[in-house]
Amino acid sequence: MTQLSDFLEHDDARRVGPDDLVSWKADLLAKGLKAKTIRDCKLAPVRAIFQWAVDNRKLDANPAARINIDLKARSSEKRRGYTDDEAKIILRAARTETEAHKRWVPWVCSYTGARISEICQLRSEDIKQIDGIWCIAFAGEAGSLKNVNAERVVPVRSALQNEGFLKFAASVRKGPLFADLAPDRFGSRGRTGTKILSRWIRSLGVTDKRISPNHSWRHRLKTPVVVMG
Repeated sequence: MTQLSDFLEHDDARRVGPDDLVSWKADLLAKGLKAKTIRDCKLAPVRAIFQWAVDNRKLDANPAARINIDLKARSSEKRRGYTDDEAKIILRAARTETEAHKRWVPWVCSYTGARISEICQLRSEDIKQIDGIWCIAFAGEAGSLKNVNAERVVPVRSALQNEGFLKFAASVRKGPLFADLAPDRFGSRGRTGTKILSRWIRSLGVTDKRISPNHSWRHRLKTPVVVMG
């Protein structure tokens, strides 16, 4: 419900209509979420909550009652990972950026497969050595994660170290790594960063509709990762 509210930019259930749910569904698809995830983890719980409101005379109708999604996707519409050329365009462009989130978030995405929102909310204390190995710890204390299994520790790849990420992290003595990202009205830097970086990646000419600026790094990890020179 918080995600829906954030998308609609209001939290008044009485103002929500079927068209709003259809638009939200389309936005989730554009962000690379699987149809089954949208059906079972987004639309279904929202529908149930609205139905509770109807049953308890809080609302006159359930705006999500007949909103569903076809689980069959045509191959031409399936989300895909970045190609080597697309990855190079983004990573090379990031090298020229002075804003910390544009400079480092794409690189961390490329070499960890983590979600953009997870990276944007990292803190300096989340970059640590464990048994002599530099790691990134994705912890619930830093901000909202998709589920309990999303709490994990990922080694910092040598290519990311050579790029200078650890030096950057060490320069932030305490608190958010990307303090240049303003939290949204729910206090989330992750959602702010997701929106900004999506627009930035599209501005670089990566415009294929099958590309999800956020999730295509994750799709890409199913194939060999390009090493930037």
